[in-house]
Amino acid sequence: MKKILKLMLIIIGAIVSIFIALIGIGLFVDFEYDDHIKNGRYTYVPEEENKDNQYVEFTMSDYDKNDEMLVYYGTIEEAILNSPLNAENEELSVPADFLNHVDKILHIWQGEDYDTIFYRAGTDKDNVQGLVMVRCKKQTQHGYIQYAFMNASPITTKKDRILLDDIAELIRSSLKMSDFQQDLNPNYPSNRFVFGYAHDKEIYSLEVEGQKPDGVIEINVYDRTMYLWYYNDLKSNKRGDYLSYSVDVPK
Repeated sequence: MKKILKLMLIIIGAIVSIFIALIGIGLFVDFEYDDHIKNGRYTYVPEEENKDNQYVEFTMSDYDKNDEMLVYYGTIEEAILNSPLNAENEELSVPADFLNHVDKILHIWQGEDYDTIFYRAGTDKDNVQGLVMVRCKKQTQHGYIQYAFMNASPITTKKDRILLDDIAELIRSSLKMSDFQQDLNPNYPSNRFVFGYAHDKEIYSLEVEGQKPDGVIEINVYDRTMYLWYYNDLKSNKRGDYLSYSVDVPK
């Protein structure tokens, strides 16, 4: 009995310690966040010793399929419909072939050999919606462009889902991931394609390395406005997690 009580005390003590540590981390993050705000604008600049860290060189050949494995279709929608997109993202728990249906095209970036399409799967009538970025390879046959599915990056959202409201943290996370999302770049390796999501209109004030986004796409999902911001070619050789940025703080 004493052993059981001792074990329970140890477990409770560990839980309390973790809880206190999490509170401390939370306070530290809040303090650090506030410390970066001046005149209603958040600015992040990496520490001096990190400023020259170059980003990891991305090798597209590690992600591209061999040409003989590609199946081309007459439209980009048909290429996506017949792709393994849904099967490759089973962890998202959506209906069969749900992500493969292009219900609304939100934007298309056209490159020389590739096109990247951003679209919505589903409508406000569905319990879940998908926001999907897909890169397709293209070729011309008999004067017509054909498309072959290459890879995709989907996210899903639900009507009752709580949205993250920390605009600075969303930006930072997107920049960290950008080095490894060049497989969606329609103009790799000549350009550096960077994008991310936001829930606040202040994203229009974003500057990364002093550069404004090339575009911000507004998306209305379940009567909530979301934003996708993007750079067609971010001019910097810094790694994503060492990019400086600034943005107005939501009021």
